[in-house]
Amino acid sequence: MVVTPSRGEVRAAARKALLQLMEPLTAFVVDAGLSAGDMCLLVREAAVKSVAKSQLEISQRTNISGIAATTGIPRGEISRILKQKTNQFDSKNRCQQSTNRVLARWHVEPKFTDINGRPATLKLYGRGATFESLVKLYGRGIPARAVLDELLRARVVEVLPGQRIRAKASLAVHFGLSPQMVKCFGDRASELLSTMLSHMKECESPTFLESTTFPATVETLPVIRRELANRGAAFLSEVRESLAIASRKHGSRTVGLTVFYHERERQGSHKRSPENRTNFRRRPLRQG
Repeated sequence: MVVTPSRGEVRAAARKALLQLMEPLTAFVVDAGLSAGDMCLLVREAAVKSVAKSQLEISQRTNISGIAATTGIPRGEISRILKQKTNQFDSKNRCQQSTNRVLARWHVEPKFTDINGRPATLKLYGRGATFESLVKLYGRGIPARAVLDELLRARVVEVLPGQRIRAKASLAVHFGLSPQMVKCFGDRASELLSTMLSHMKECESPTFLESTTFPATVETLPVIRRELANRGAAFLSEVRESLAIASRKHGSRTVGLTVFYHERERQGSHKRSPENRTNFRRRPLRQG
């Protein structure tokens, strides 16, 4: 006997799955210099365009009221989203990360720039133009030390002798990211999610989707990574040659195959390293 899950159970499972998806996605958002507010705006835009696309596939026209009924987004906002150009982001409504807001004002406010218009090196605490006063003005109530820790983690400021802070960049973006890497991430992740969604919904002719996992030790990981990378590259090369012969004519679709390797730590196996955090004083200790 096949037991059909209730729609409430599907919604509950979907919430858990979305939270699981959002954690690594949110880490990417933060590393890219965006905020949770930016993410919310993009989710609303994606929801509107996704439902509009589904409507066009059926009736060749979009129904704003129908999109509002499905997404819960007001009709006025839906109209603005549909009218705006592709990838046009409304900067007026952006909710910047507090760290990036502090950096941005540090680079333009005369009080916090030097005679050449560059961000001045600021004392952490004290009177006048200090890092603490900068954060009080533009940090949205977040303590100066918390903002400093995040900027240090992003490697966009450095602490000089005498508790002085120097800006190294105008935007807190992870140093390892590049536009090409971000575009590749978007393309690959979109393809993977679309394939998995299709696999769930199209039961009669699902797309191929298989995975295998196995335990490994830290010592064997380098060998496993190298072996799977070599085998994966050889497999994709063989598939590419086979498909090139079979599809010499231009078709209406493009097909692809992606191989990816993933690792996951077992629960309870990760050991946190002790935090190395410098203590700063508002006033230096008197000598003697």
